Amino acid sequence: MVRGTLTVWAVVALLALPAAARVRPAVHAGTWYPADPGVLRERIEGLLERAGPPPEVPGAFVALVGPHAGLRYSGRVAAHGYRLFREHPARRVVLIGPSHYASFEGVALPAPDVEAYATPLGGLPLDRDALGRLRSAPGFDGPAAAHGPEHSLEMHAIFLAAVQPGVRLVPLVVGRLGADERVRALARTLRSILGPGDRVVVSCDFTHYGPRYGYVPFRARVPERLARLLERAMEPLLRADLPGFTRHLRETGDTICGREPVRLLLALLPPGSRGVRLAWDTSGRITGDYRNSVTYVALAYGAPGPWAARAGPLGPAEQRQALRMARRAIEVYLETGRVPDARALGVPDAPVWHRSRAVFVTLKRGRRLRGCIGHVLPVRPLWQDIRDSAIAAAVRDPRFPPVSREELDALRIEVSVLTRPVPVDGPEGFVPGRHGVILEVGGRRAVFLPQVAAERGWDRETTLSHLARKAGLPPDAWRRPDARFRVFEAQVFGET
Repeated sequence: MVRGTLTVWAVVALLALPAAARVRPAVHAGTWYPADPGVLRERIEGLLERAGPPPEVPGAFVALVGPHAGLRYSGRVAAHGYRLFREHPARRVVLIGPSHYASFEGVALPAPDVEAYATPLGGLPLDRDALGRLRSAPGFDGPAAAHGPEHSLEMHAIFLAAVQPGVRLVPLVVGRLGADERVRALARTLRSILGPGDRVVVSCDFTHYGPRYGYVPFRARVPERLARLLERAMEPLLRADLPGFTRHLRETGDTICGREPVRLLLALLPPGSRGVRLAWDTSGRITGDYRNSVTYVALAYGAPGPWAARAGPLGPAEQRQALRMARRAIEVYLETGRVPDARALGVPDAPVWHRSRAVFVTLKRGRRLRGCIGHVLPVRPLWQDIRDSAIAAAVRDPRFPPVSREELDALRIEVSVLTRPVPVDGPEGFVPGRHGVILEVGGRRAVFLPQVAAERGWDRETTLSHLARKAGLPPDAWRRPDARFRVFEAQVFGET
């Protein structure tokens, strides 16, 4: 909860920093939390002890959402989350917070010469290699100056310095992100730097209620209604449902100041992730004054497994190359009846084309489907799967007659590069618009790519009913106890 602006001495310290400064200073020490290392350590250790043992997280602990108000307001709730780091130390922490002091679109990285975040309990080094990989990606070009005064990351840095001294950071300040599809694109880039042992920490204060924040949706029974509003937000959050959370924000106007970092996390989480609420509180309860109140929450996310080291998304040049290979493969096959080799397709020597990736190739005539074939598991090098799926979509999709050479010029090609499918407990683990889904019932199986539900505007039940029909089953077969579900994500790109 913001209690005023930066102190005069903090602003002076920021302005006085030389251009070659390599440590981001602890600008809120002495105001939002004690500057004295001994006092601060005692305060944090006391909060951690009173939080008690952490609850079980469903699966591998991969992410934490926690508040960023002054220590006296949100420290108790934050401590419930940071107890998990004592049980599950991190190899590295990707720390994501909202921007309170700068207005911009996308994600802001620290300046290239910054090497560490300072705290009274010791510095936290930055993973400059990972940050360097992000700098060249679209959307990660926000102003580095946004890190200077930002408290949303600093309030978590002090806890990290206490529970895991010296852990490496990848600090990100998030501005406006826009539609869910753009959020997913940023998440695909960010996912490419994650691997086993990494944790993602998202800084977020929840509902800001009262005239001070311009949000007064109710005036009576405020504590009760704040609790109900939080429960409504928890429904999509606990099931890692990005469209559901975006819908909650749109329908309620809920003043969650970390909404964009949370949306990025929801798009980033591995398929099958589940959240558990650890603790919550309000400043209204703490101060006894609900005329203006901020809600604080700690959430932990578990996944079926840790962040997997995986190949990153294809860049713009690689996407163009993939589409050229797909079209050329169809052209050669229709003209000669032969499957072209790597030389005929102009396959580069770069490793990306020779790693196993699962691919679907879709052909469209206008807005109508003309063919779609692929694999849900990576069984051959990427270039081969593009070639074979493109040819199969053109001449072997049983729903359509084979494509003719004359017709090919009128078709648009789309390529989907898939992540590895993972099982989920039930239909609730499938999030339309984010996940592709594989349904298996009674020996029958069918698959939809992620874009199917998104393009048609289908909800979960409608999507699964159509998928059951595709498998040759009754539309409600997905409700059967023996129904099994696997989900995956995809990078989708097509010819313009």
